[in-house]
Amino acid sequence: MFSLARNFDDPIPDSCKNFEAAANELPEPARLDNIVYADHVVAAVLEPTQTRSGRRKPVRVAGLALEIQTYDDKRKYYTWLSYAAGVRRLFECRGWTMVFAPDPGVRRRAQNMFLKEPRASPWFVDPSMLPPITQWQLALADIPLAVLTSVFQARSEHAVPCACATLEALAKSDLDFDERRIYHDLVLASLKQEQLDRIPQEIRDIDEADPLGPMELTGAYYVRGHREGRDAGLEEGVQKGREEGLQEGVQKGVQKGLQLKARQVLQRVLRRRGLELDDLRQQQIERCTDLTLLEHWLDQALTARTLAEVFDPPSPG
Repeated sequence: MFSLARNFDDPIPDSCKNFEAAANELPEPARLDNIVYADHVVAAVLEPTQTRSGRRKPVRVAGLALEIQTYDDKRKYYTWLSYAAGVRRLFECRGWTMVFAPDPGVRRRAQNMFLKEPRASPWFVDPSMLPPITQWQLALADIPLAVLTSVFQARSEHAVPCACATLEALAKSDLDFDERRIYHDLVLASLKQEQLDRIPQEIRDIDEADPLGPMELTGAYYVRGHREGRDAGLEEGVQKGREEGLQEGVQKGVQKGLQLKARQVLQRVLRRRGLELDDLRQQQIERCTDLTLLEHWLDQALTARTLAEVFDPPSPG
């Protein structure tokens, strides 16, 4: 990540070889009792130095709050600034927010929020910083970089070669199954259906019965779930169309499929985050047919600490 940061600045000396990750809870400097949540937080750490008292302690020289943005969110106009300030407060060193927005439209609209004040803008990673990796041997040498490159090249002519090289490298890697599956899903989630159709079946098969992984909870699974819900809805819609008329049946089937998938994803995310549903909340989800509301609950569930933060409307004012 800090190698990408050098596209914007030179925050770390070459002598710095160690890095540390921290929880994504960041103190808001103006109100230390208030916590803001980035997706990931990492700091660069120098080798331990000798203090006057004889103790050795690591010296942090730069910090990053990493954000994965898969949809438009106007609140980021101010929260990204809070993340950068929170990193500085947490590590007591220079800090920035780096944004990974693979979708070109989402990235462009986010950048446009800071056009008139570029100094306040976070750092936006773009595909030019991630040259295509189209050979599995190169992908195997640095799988996290290959996965990230595949995601950002997903709208370029290199999308399918990058994805194939990365998926083949994952199949040959010695990563444990859960980590390999998370990377696998992330690559596939970034592609359109026509691109998926060009990838050999033997390297794109995944086991849908496996539990959600942490990276899926930050957005990629949300995107993939919508694609699956759309496909399920279309299938059901075609069947209904034979009985009720094709056009009306497809529309109803799509809507019902999306609602069903949104409910399933919401419940799985809540379970993974340790937020157990009582009977009342379970019924509230099952009876909800408002897709917009289900999506809102799912967005809240990604960071909420209590069920009330997911389902209860914010207090006025």
